Amino acid sequence: MTLPLHRGKRTTFLPAGSERGFSMSEMVMVICILSVLAGIAVQSFSQFLGGSKDALAESRQETLNQALSRFAQQNYELLFDSRSGSVSDEMLILRTLQYRDPNSKRAQPGSPYVDPRYNPTSSSDISVHRLRWSGKMFELLKPGQSGTGMLMNFDGTDFTTAFDFPPNFQTAGR
Repeated sequence: MTLPLHRGKRTTFLPAGSERGFSMSEMVMVICILSVLAGIAVQSFSQFLGGSKDALAESRQETLNQALSRFAQQNYELLFDSRSGSVSDEMLILRTLQYRDPNSKRAQPGSPYVDPRYNPTSSSDISVHRLRWSGKMFELLKPGQSGTGMLMNFDGTDFTTAFDFPPNFQTAGR
């Protein structure tokens, strides 16, 4: 006994009166599920982004503190009390780390210790990351902490042309 073969035409069994496709309620359910998943993904991404900003700010802080250490090993230790409410201390320390005497016979060994193109601005906004001089090293002020310090930009806008040192520039601490 042989069975007939059906070639080319597929037989489907649909309930009477039904059509192919999705109903409106099925579409609404899919959109609701996708929107819940998208909300979870956006929240996770924003937490991830905040954590990466913390890591970048801590890296910049560590870079500056390592430059301070190298400067102290080759020259003298930068120790002085900070003045609150102003970033003049932070900028003086930063410029000291960026300075290289144009006279090669008087240039400090290893200078500059920090890229001279780093030109941050000051900020006391508690919603941003800032670096503050503590009297011995740079400390990181995270969003929510009060205080004035050098503003951390994460878009690279604080790296511009190199700072032009005046001919009579005096380094900090001496």
